[in-house]
Amino acid sequence: MRIWRMAGPMALLLVAPAPLWAAEGGVLSINAGLAIWTWVLFLLTLALLSWKAFPAIAKGLETRQAGIQAAIDSAREDRDEARRLLDEHQRQLDQARRESKDILQQGREAGERLREEILAQARKDNEEMLERARRDLAREKDDLLESVRREAIDLSLKAAERLVRESLDDDANRRLVREYIAEME
Repeated sequence: MRIWRMAGPMALLLVAPAPLWAAEGGVLSINAGLAIWTWVLFLLTLALLSWKAFPAIAKGLETRQAGIQAAIDSAREDRDEARRLLDEHQRQLDQARRESKDILQQGREAGERLREEILAQARKDNEEMLERARRDLAREKDDLLESVRREAIDLSLKAAERLVRESLDDDANRRLVREYIAEME
């Protein structure tokens, strides 16, 4: 079929109008024997090419087409795989962002709880120190009062001793000791 498609334009010369076949030596003069042998050789060459070369060329083209189609299919698969990996990567990135946000929030909350615990502990320690200081002050006050009482008693005894030495009047001594104790308080 291919041979006849290619040979069609050449056949026009055989059926061309007579003026084209002008006399020998003309511009378009045709030698019939030469034309027939040219056609025979052309058809033999075309048949040989159709039998050996064209199938090899067609096979090569089909192989090349199959290779190109395989490359296109592979590129599509690669593109789909890349798109799938990109989507997966985006999902992982979104998940990592959410997790980092959660971790930051947990860190803030833990920091706030720790701050509250530290403040509560500091308040508690402060209250304990104040209570200890109050107890220490009360104890020192009691110790001081006891010391003052002891000194007052010692002074009273010394005064009483002096009074006893000077006079032995009980009423005067008692009155004097009461006045002295009243002054001390």
